[in-house]
Parts: sequence; structure tokens; C-alpha cells
Amino acid sequence: MSNEELTARVDGVFRKVFKNEGISVHRETTAKDIAGWDSITHLDIISGMEEEFGVEITGFEVMNMNDVGDLYDLLTQKLEA
Repeated sequence: MSNEELTARVDGVFRKVFKNEGISVHRETTAKDIAGWDSITHLDIISGMEEEFGVEITGFEVMNMNDVGDLYDLLTQKLEA
């Protein structure tokens, strides 16, 4: 999967979770950058990623994420495995 496709699919999950077609995330994006990103929407983002990409993301993996770049890296690792 190309970086462009991964980015587009991740953006799609964020748009669905936040019900906002204007959202676009970048590697440096954090919860502080998006209004309404709280613990509940965080869970929605993770479950949305699992559904979109057909992977399982553990609680430990979630706790080690600091920004969307960490999410991109994790998804890339899981998709290459």
C-alpha cells in the first residue's frame, strides 16, 4: 500500500469518526489539534482503523502512540506482516 493510499484511508476514518469531511491529519497531528478528540473518540478512531485495515491494535500499542505518525507507522508494520 502506498503512503498516499494509507493517508487517504486514515483521513477517511477520521472524517467518519468526527463527522467532518474537512478533516485531514498529518504525521504530527495529536488529539490537541482536533476539537472533540477525547477518550471516547479515541476509541472510535482505533476501532475504525481496525475495521478499515483489518488489523488488531492492542491497548499497549495505543498507549505508545503520541501522534498520528505513530499510528501510520503501526498500521504500516501490521499491513506488512
